[in-house]
Amino acid sequence: METNSEVIVWLLQDDEPSLKWRTLRELLDFDEGAPEVKQAKAAIPQSAPVLELLDKMHPDGYWLQKNPRTKVYVGDGALYGSFATTHFCLAYLAELGLDRNHPQVEKAAQRYLSLQKPDGDWLNHYSCILGYNIRTFVMLGYRDDTRIKQSIELMLQTVREDGGYLCDWHEGKYKTRQVKSCIRGSLKCLLAFAELPEYWDHPRCRQLADYFLRRGGIYQSNHPGVFVNDDMQRYSFPITWRANLWEVLYALSKMGYGFDERLQAAWNELDRGADETGRYCLDWTPTECPWKVGKRNEVNQWITFYARLALKYKSLTRSWREGV
Repeated sequence: METNSEVIVWLLQDDEPSLKWRTLRELLDFDEGAPEVKQAKAAIPQSAPVLELLDKMHPDGYWLQKNPRTKVYVGDGALYGSFATTHFCLAYLAELGLDRNHPQVEKAAQRYLSLQKPDGDWLNHYSCILGYNIRTFVMLGYRDDTRIKQSIELMLQTVREDGGYLCDWHEGKYKTRQVKSCIRGSLKCLLAFAELPEYWDHPRCRQLADYFLRRGGIYQSNHPGVFVNDDMQRYSFPITWRANLWEVLYALSKMGYGFDERLQAAWNELDRGADETGRYCLDWTPTECPWKVGKRNEVNQWITFYARLALKYKSLTRSWREGV
């Protein structure tokens, strides 16, 4: 991949140690022991976003949010609020580079894991929560925890005719035909699989990848060129239950599908989203989110990082195919 040096310098700014660390490790492939990597990693726990998130955590290990309509606080259980309750905040901390070695993260993670159902689910078999949580806990260092293994097994054993995922809320809604899978929930599971390379050849993972490839990644399955939903028309961050064009391309390219010809139109869309310097704008971020990732309608480092990472994995796919 030809990396725009100005963009890389921008991503490596010292005021964002989490982004600097991830850029060095994931985008530039610096060794974990490199001085620059160690310095950036060491600065993460005291960075402003991390401190703000941890400051909002309840001493017992969860994040609460008041429902503006009911005036009831949620977050101490699996029921969640608008982008600021426990499973979201744990995901944000994972994105920022913290893991289970941080005592507050360990406390919150263990408490949330204790809410898990016997089959590995958390809430009404919402596929968006299942995939989202698996990704979060793998990133936090819980890949070998028996509870996460149970959730992964549930994801593997949940099979639908069209290859995607849904939830109990919508399943069985029609009497004469099967409900289509949810693109948002399916994408969260795709992102989870992207963190689990040992399952990339598993039939369920391949089935899910094909679910996206058949639709060109981001389009309606029966209407090529028409976005599957409005999410695909805007770039948002952080990762939540919504969908992103760049999330689809990042996950599929990481899993080795980057050069599949069915994704070419989606890659063209990604190219059109960049400005002349290769940066991407933030179109939407939740106002309720305690992690302030940038201003809307301004260039955004995190979205640019993920877009560049998707392009990197795409180039690696080509190298693998050509035996480079």
